[in-house]
Amino acid sequence: MLPTPPSTHISRSSSPDVPDVPLNDPETQAESKKKKKKKTKKSTKAKDSAAGGKGAGADRDRPPVLCISRNKHWRYISSYHGPWLQLPLELLDSLLILNLDPATLHASDTRLPPLPSNTPPPQPRQRDRGFASLGNYSPPDSPRNTFAALPPPPPFPAPRPGKATPPPIDPGVFRSVTHIRRLIDEAAELSVRASSGLSAAALGSIRGGPGMNGSAWATAQSLGLNPLGDSGNGRNVAMSAMRVHRLRALAVQKLAAAYKTDEIASSVMVMQGGSVFEDIAERVLKFDPSDVDARYVHFFHEKIPSRSVQQLAESTSTALLDELIAQNPHRLEFYRTRGIVHCFRDEYALATRDFTHALKEARAMRKARNVHFNGNLGDKQRGKGAKKKKGKAGGSKSNGQAPPSGTSANDGGTDAVAYEGPDGESIMLHPSVLPDAPEPIEPQCLFLRAAAYLQHAVYLIEDAIFQLEGIHKMASVDGAEMRLCYVGRYGGVEVGNPDGPLGKSDGEKMHAYRAALAEPAFREHILTIVRKSMRDHRQFLAHFDTLESAPGYADADIAQRTEYAFLLSESLRPGSQSPPPPVPDAPPMFTTYHPLLVESHYSVLLGFLLLGDFQGLLPAFSRTAALVDGLEGYPVFLPPRSMAQAEFVEVLERLAGGWRNGTQPHSLSRTNSKQLAIEASASMRPQKAKEARRSPTSPTSDSDAYGASASGSAHQSRGVNGSSSSSSCGPNVPPSPSSSSASLDGRPGEELAATLDAARILLAPVKKRQREKEEQAAAEKAGLKSGGGGAGSANVNATGAAGGAKKPLNINIPLHGPRVEIVLAWMAAVFLYELDGAA
Repeated sequence: MLPTPPSTHISRSSSPDVPDVPLNDPETQAESKKKKKKKTKKSTKAKDSAAGGKGAGADRDRPPVLCISRNKHWRYISSYHGPWLQLPLELLDSLLILNLDPATLHASDTRLPPLPSNTPPPQPRQRDRGFASLGNYSPPDSPRNTFAALPPPPPFPAPRPGKATPPPIDPGVFRSVTHIRRLIDEAAELSVRASSGLSAAALGSIRGGPGMNGSAWATAQSLGLNPLGDSGNGRNVAMSAMRVHRLRALAVQKLAAAYKTDEIASSVMVMQGGSVFEDIAERVLKFDPSDVDARYVHFFHEKIPSRSVQQLAESTSTALLDELIAQNPHRLEFYRTRGIVHCFRDEYALATRDFTHALKEARAMRKARNVHFNGNLGDKQRGKGAKKKKGKAGGSKSNGQAPPSGTSANDGGTDAVAYEGPDGESIMLHPSVLPDAPEPIEPQCLFLRAAAYLQHAVYLIEDAIFQLEGIHKMASVDGAEMRLCYVGRYGGVEVGNPDGPLGKSDGEKMHAYRAALAEPAFREHILTIVRKSMRDHRQFLAHFDTLESAPGYADADIAQRTEYAFLLSESLRPGSQSPPPPVPDAPPMFTTYHPLLVESHYSVLLGFLLLGDFQGLLPAFSRTAALVDGLEGYPVFLPPRSMAQAEFVEVLERLAGGWRNGTQPHSLSRTNSKQLAIEASASMRPQKAKEARRSPTSPTSDSDAYGASASGSAHQSRGVNGSSSSSSCGPNVPPSPSSSSASLDGRPGEELAATLDAARILLAPVKKRQREKEEQAAAEKAGLKSGGGGAGSANVNATGAAGGAKKPLNINIPLHGPRVEIVLAWMAAVFLYELDGAA
């Protein structure tokens, strides 16, 4: 055996389990004293640091402030989500070409039938209406046969004679998202190369590796080192600092071009890249602080607090944009961005001025471009096989706005262009696909200015209420908006009070609110701003054509159409668990899709509520619900999530649950007078026939049938592009508000009675739906308490359990939005008070 090495004192002192250490050893005692002194010094430092940290304890107790990029706060981002963010660029380009070709919707289907499959087909749902003609060419053993099992799509409504079929998706926004995809993908590749030092060939070899799918986004997750090696294909030396800067500067230029095209869609696309673009503009600015594109991109990517809208306004100044506009007054995207920032800061007058300037300059540039285009190019150069269609020359003057007859026809009255189709037929090109169509910034500025006007009116009402209640608007801890329920001196808006949102008509609160909101000058100012908002929304919607057909409820009265519209809107609301109503037999409306179309339509309906025009709201609501139901942006966009849609439905539900006078039986109610409903529906038919014979000279020239039959007076509210049962093709324009809605004071009793009756027709299906929900909740509660005593109770328990499981909170859009209480307070003080007096 090897001799055991003698143990040293150091090893013994380092082991806590040695029992044979002599306690009286002087060296041991000295070392232990030294260790004790060291421990004492450490504990003293810890105590000092703890004592010094008491002052910062309050800062630690505060909730952490999350700082994210400024572009993530942009509104309407949820409307631009869709497969276009991930589709290959080649496929996106192919879809764009098909979208621009009118023969896509006219050519006969000559494709082979889908291959048979051994798997059982899924059960078709009631709401599946399209994509059946796509067929299924998957292998026989593949379960992906959903499209083949769907019911056949309904035929498209035929356009009016002399009119072209509109494209499925707006060509302007389709080109924009395709261009943005290409620019941001290229910018991502340049940013990855600058961060990793790889050449284009080396990066291409990595992208072609397994699991990369040829995507720069996937490649960025594996860089820092080259996992596959260069293998002689790329750069073997370090990239110079100037080369890295030039790559980043080029990437910033592409990002600036993307934000110029559409800053909302670009913000959505940039979010997909994670941290690829996090500090790229900031790094470029270190080399060149005066780079315009880098400063513009850094404005979007700068990290700011995200607790509330108030912090967003405090952290976002227009100083940078003011400097960029002073240096580059010709770049209209700077005005558009500054207008959006002004809206964040509640500076709506300045916002509308920026949007108006950008819109005016864009229209002037389009006019100049069209004059140059029409003066230098002949008919043969405009397209292969293109020819002019004989028609009226000249056209009417439209002051640079899109005409009511279609999408983006030019101001010079250019005749329609047709070409020969695949089967030899003559196919007309829609104005939106021609080279002289408006640039996407025109409808963008129209929509943004309309939204600014509406929000300005809401802001003025909210500020007047805050002054009346004696409260100050402050940001909450969790970033939620302040609600005007049960706050302030008078208590704010009430929930569930049968006398109305502001209580009794002779109460102190109602008199105080009427003195503040119903003051003639203030009231007229609010109504003027709301009319401007609706005007801009109508001009925005005039860019998109609609093919209409006879609806399935053509024989129904206005009350039945309103009930169908509410059930449809409730089911289409984001996060709603309500089942949709039965689909009518007639094909739905075919409308050119735009991501902001739903928001614009329901903003118009909110404008009708703010104007108190219930008679004009009924036909507009019926048509809007049917039109939104037929919208389809797939396979490019997903269904949008509209805040205005959620707020409009919420206002109706709050009125039905808190205004007793508005839920009384109306003139078309079956329980009230069956004969009156028959007479009303009969009186509507001659009016419809008269409207059908009328020439469509203006999008708002037709009178609504309900306004003539229900009011019983000379008042006629504007209808929606003619009768709803007409099969003609009309523009996608909502009705304009009736002129008498500007002031209810001094109106005759018959007119007030007609307005009240229209309000009751509007709220009748809402109240009916609320009763059904209450009965269902009561039945489920009773079934849960019974504990199961038979088949019937078992079914109730099952449905109750299922119902209880299907009641998650709405996480998409919060109910009771901040504008709901403002709209209710305004309506109660200005309109409901007068309607209660006319009851």
